[in-house]
Amino acid sequence: MLIPGTFLPLAPLLALAPLAITVSAFTEPAIAADSTRSMPANREGGGSRDACQARRLVHLVPISDRFAPGELRRIAVLEGSAPRPAPLQVRIGSLGVWTLPAESAGIRLISIPPVAVEMLWESSPVCTSAQDPIGAPPARSWLLPRSALKADQEADQLVRLQLQELSRRCGSSVEAAPLLRAFALEHLTTMLPAQLSIRCEPLAPLSIKVP
Repeated sequence: MLIPGTFLPLAPLLALAPLAITVSAFTEPAIAADSTRSMPANREGGGSRDACQARRLVHLVPISDRFAPGELRRIAVLEGSAPRPAPLQVRIGSLGVWTLPAESAGIRLISIPPVAVEMLWESSPVCTSAQDPIGAPPARSWLLPRSALKADQEADQLVRLQLQELSRRCGSSVEAAPLLRAFALEHLTTMLPAQLSIRCEPLAPLSIKVP
């Protein structure tokens, strides 16, 4: 079980005993990517030179870009620094599209409806063509009702434990460095503040219907 207020540093997933997790920092949910997906996924989005989409958006999921939220029914988006933060658009398959208010750099923990079938999850800032004529790819990940492979199940379990720990800190902050190491995102260290605020929110009623 996860010890409240603690996280585990990076460690190869297969070196961890399943469910025998005594953690002092985040644990890396590292598994091989699935090359059979029809839609390319990349948990990292944003990063263009245009002001609106310059900020990094990262889904806190295994490096396979696939995640089964299970009964936790929570997902997390890491938002990088931005001179002028834009609202965040979250699209989840056929469930719909939500627009969340602009926030400074930090982590959004988002409560979602149950995931009954595999769905593509996309996160991107809300920008006009005038603000960002070039555009940047959204963060993309697959949400699954369950994972078939044992390695995937173990990675999902680790992520869910980490999201539970973050949930206990809603309204406070977390040190960026251990979290980035845990998710193999050290290359973002210089782009983020040392402390990341944690915001927990449900998805409001749909602001846009998916055609």
